[in-house]
Amino acid sequence: MPESTVNTPPATAFAELSTRFADAVADNFTPSVNVSPEEQLKRPVGDFLRGLGELLDLDVDWRPEVRPDDVDGRPDLGVLTNGLLSGLVELKRPGLGARAERFTGANRQQWNRFKSLPNLIYTDGSEWSLYRTGELKHRIRVADDVSNDGANSIDPSSVSDLRALLIDFLHWDPIVPRTAEGLATFLAPLARVLRDEVDTALKRPDSALQDLFSEWGELLFPEGDHDQFADAYAQTVTYALLLAKFEGADQLRPLIAADALKREHALLADALLLLESDQVRQELRMPIELLERAIDAVDALEISMGNDP
Repeated sequence: MPESTVNTPPATAFAELSTRFADAVADNFTPSVNVSPEEQLKRPVGDFLRGLGELLDLDVDWRPEVRPDDVDGRPDLGVLTNGLLSGLVELKRPGLGARAERFTGANRQQWNRFKSLPNLIYTDGSEWSLYRTGELKHRIRVADDVSNDGANSIDPSSVSDLRALLIDFLHWDPIVPRTAEGLATFLAPLARVLRDEVDTALKRPDSALQDLFSEWGELLFPEGDHDQFADAYAQTVTYALLLAKFEGADQLRPLIAADALKREHALLADALLLLESDQVRQELRMPIELLERAIDAVDALEISMGNDP
């Protein structure tokens, strides 16, 4: 969203907020402790975004996106704007930079997983990159390394560009196509994120998705493996949420969406009801919330004009 169309905080107020952020990183950063550099960035970055929300008159909050042991499957922070998941933040150790498209090794593999996300920031505290479904939208370096020198390292000329980047991030709203073909293209990356989350969960023997795989696998494709199940389930849930929107559901929380489907689409309603399990919802929260947010923005009436979508 262009900065001119939203409430823009005074430059001095944002500069002061940036100073507090940089000093918080430097004051709390200790390379030698048994806490990862990324973990040490979580609170300063989260509080920085929350503070910007206050300047913008937005209710901004953050939560750590809990990662399963030994699986680098989710970005570090989920950012909520006015109660809705609006974006995610992946943190990197100070000095690594935020050029995800140039990473190699494990960081490259991680980027290949994350680049389907519709509103994603990579940052090491000093460099910030905003991506939308893998496409770089903004990048700004505000310092050489804020973990060393705090506010003293910030380049004042870069602060206004960082402000614009973060305002764009917090004001993300799904821009939904107006045709069935465009809608399919729009939802495909989000379905892939859900597929990857299901596939990752099924690699853990204690996952709540294991029972789901056993029950649905026997019913739908008894010879299918985890990969086939993850792909089919992601498509089924995406389609069920979309159909619930077309059937008039005023909210897309699974219980309400399933109620809109149960008369004529019982199997799809059951697929959504399974998400009401606390354990399943927790494991799939990030992609499900993104799908709910995106599909809720669909204008079902407009897309339904003409041929059946």
